[in-house]
Amino acid sequence: MKHKPDNGAVPESPFEAFRVVAYTHGVERLANRLGMNRGTLYNKCDADVESHHQPTLRDVIAVTRETRDMRILDSLNRLFDRAAYDVTPGAASDAALLELLCNVGSDSGELHAAVARALKDGRFSVAELQCVRTEALDLVSAVLAFVQRLEGLVDE
Repeated sequence: MKHKPDNGAVPESPFEAFRVVAYTHGVERLANRLGMNRGTLYNKCDADVESHHQPTLRDVIAVTRETRDMRILDSLNRLFDRAAYDVTPGAASDAALLELLCNVGSDSGELHAAVARALKDGRFSVAELQCVRTEALDLVSAVLAFVQRLEGLVDE
């Protein structure tokens, strides 16, 4: 069964994230680059089927390293209520800084929208709190990524 590439969203399940990353980057091409049997990788992508191979930590590392796609790690962070931000040195161009600043603004807006939705009916559920928490962690990550990139501008 062929799966369509997604919109870049982070799946809640790390197994689903593994599947999405592999299909987004091409299962057959990825299997070839990793020196893995294509059928084995297809099976690992369908980890919800108990009889199939399950992705191992080695697989997660290899796929993440090869694709540079962090959605599996992002999904694990969400699963364990953790936040992370990218500290990979990068060019501190005006465009890159603007993009990071826009990410901060966008994530801030998403946090405010989640709080507004949660408070709209006068009740605050556990699911709504989890949504707000997820958006808050995304905002913190965006701010830290922005500050980290600014550190690259220091002349001293």
